[in-house]
Amino acid sequence: MAEQPDRTLEAALEVFEVFASGSLSDEVYILDNVAGKRIAIAPAALKAKYRRG
Repeated sequence: MAEQPDRTLEAALEVFEVFASGSLSDEVYILDNVAGKRIAIAPAALKAKYRRG
């Protein structure tokens, strides 16, 4: 992420969508084939940090 600061979290993780979890603190889970798509579950603070506004 440091070399491409304008990149989205979804693009960096190579997933369709990133969901925020309030209970995760430092782990990101990647799930393959959820309704045919690759998704991630990340700490809410990490998702907020890379939110596009």
